[in-house]
Amino acid sequence: MIRIALYIHNHQPTGNFDEVFEHTYKHAYLPLLTTLMKHRKVKFGIHNSGTLLEWIVKKHPEFCEMLKETVKNGQSDILTSAYGEPILTFIPRHDVIEQIKYYTDFLFTHFDYHAQGLWLTERIWEPQLAATLHDAGITYTLLDDTHFLYAGLTDENLYSYYITEQEGKTLKVFPISMKLRYLIPFHPIVETLAFLRSEEKKRPNVLKTLGDDGEKFGVWPGTYDWVHTKRWLDEFLSLLENEPDIETVFLHEVADEPPAGRIYLPTSSYEEMGEWVLPPERSKEYEKLKKKINSKYYYLIHGGYFRNFLRKYPEANIMHKRMLHVSTNVGDGEAAKLSLWRGQCSCAYWHGIFGGLYLPHLRDAIYRNLIDAEHPQQAPQLQEMDFDTDGEQEIVFSDSNFFIVMKPRTARFVELDDRERKQNLLNYLGRRREKYHQSLPASTNHNEVKSIHETFKSKEQELQKYLIYDRYERGFGIDRVLQDIPTEEEFRKGVNIGSIVEYERYAILDKKHMKIEFDGPIKKCLELVGKTGRTIRLRYDGDLTLFGFEFSLGIFQNDLRLNNNDLHAIVSLTGVNECTLEARDFAPITMHADTLFDVLTYPIETVSSSEAGFERIFQGISVLFIFRKMPTIDIRL
Repeated sequence: MIRIALYIHNHQPTGNFDEVFEHTYKHAYLPLLTTLMKHRKVKFGIHNSGTLLEWIVKKHPEFCEMLKETVKNGQSDILTSAYGEPILTFIPRHDVIEQIKYYTDFLFTHFDYHAQGLWLTERIWEPQLAATLHDAGITYTLLDDTHFLYAGLTDENLYSYYITEQEGKTLKVFPISMKLRYLIPFHPIVETLAFLRSEEKKRPNVLKTLGDDGEKFGVWPGTYDWVHTKRWLDEFLSLLENEPDIETVFLHEVADEPPAGRIYLPTSSYEEMGEWVLPPERSKEYEKLKKKINSKYYYLIHGGYFRNFLRKYPEANIMHKRMLHVSTNVGDGEAAKLSLWRGQCSCAYWHGIFGGLYLPHLRDAIYRNLIDAEHPQQAPQLQEMDFDTDGEQEIVFSDSNFFIVMKPRTARFVELDDRERKQNLLNYLGRRREKYHQSLPASTNHNEVKSIHETFKSKEQELQKYLIYDRYERGFGIDRVLQDIPTEEEFRKGVNIGSIVEYERYAILDKKHMKIEFDGPIKKCLELVGKTGRTIRLRYDGDLTLFGFEFSLGIFQNDLRLNNNDLHAIVSLTGVNECTLEARDFAPITMHADTLFDVLTYPIETVSSSEAGFERIFQGISVLFIFRKMPTIDIRL
């Protein structure tokens, strides 16, 4: 007899488009549940993230009624999680516990079921989670089999669950079979059956657990036709029902049995994550090493550490630190807490085989929720602190209009939250080298059913020409000493744009209006002016004959224009003293100077990987003002 636990994880991130929710519901979540309900003898576990279930309750309450029926019939085991689907080790411990308890109660209210098990987001594990989850009322969770192999166990040891603990607080941990993740549903059913038969021979009543994304059952490329139209799922579930020596089980049932032993698991995630987090060159070396050694030795190489996504992508780090700041200053009431938790949703903070951080609408939703969650500003506040934890002080200013983070060495903003617009106006993403850039294919329309880990295709031709990489960190207000006026293409490629001014010292003159003077090769005074305090005034003094003021903006409203020029293309203006940035449903931003200047812009475009293949994404705009004498600039937001 072999026992198999089938656990499905359904999730859509904070801020994803409603049409994506709807499409995935109709092509994956609903047909999967409907097919499972046809096979009453097949037990299954299911996790719907809080962000997804919140949408389902509003848009498709019939799904909840169907799932509730499976609970009553003893067919399903519902898993809980942190409500907003965060990486648990990314957020404060008190937020973790509060989110889990809230969502467990939420599930009980809707399904009359007390969830004992937890779906661990991205299976990101750190040892302290044992105590945290125990304190949140969790009995068991699922981790990848690689976690257990990294701890020194072998495949033969992975026949049940193990006990782990922290500070004497215990947690039961079940290994997810990587083999099953890659077999189901992409390979013929006979291959899965052969694997289960081979495992059955190793030990009586061996347990094998599938824990994987529900989206692979209908919305990953080619899967709807394979899984539903060609009835792969229906036939697979029939097999499980009719094979007398295969039994589907709930993990909470197995958890009542004695464990296979005690284990202490190292910090880790699933195997692919360890590769994605590495810098491109290290990732290639990791891949080469894996090809050279026998797969039985993979447990000796762990790849990278998940939190280094915050090092790999400074924009993710700034967003993460903004989230931590809001967590300490969250507003009153449940609505503010829910906004914070939505703003802690993991997807926009990292990037692997999916779009994640590369998707502007996900980042925008994080910032919108964090701005909503923050306690209303009572009075202007200016602080000097190491906001982004890089070892240097930043200037952090907050008032009823803005939340601003500035790097004093270059006097550039790296965050500019507009509370009125509920946007971080600096929600751009830099152009960085990714390992997969070396293997961009030509466009293809093949429909072969594969795991997304094996899929390589492009959504448009000639993506290679967009592989331009930034040579410096972006910001709002990068001051440049120019030797020549760059061409449009030189600016786009980041060449012939002079040197960035670094200031030697600064003095805060007025905290209420954020008036600051910077002294270096040139002098700069920055302050907020005007009756509403929504104008940033920059005054420059120095002997430069060619001066550049550069800024990047992450604004994604439709019809984005500068002086009526489309900003999704390169724009070049000469001899102007004012520019207006406009977009549909967006209050204009006006930039005025006391002397004439030229303007160069280009769209920031990245090439990233997604479920559907490689794609080009608009990540904001880069703008350079070119002055022939030192200006005073007013930027009215």
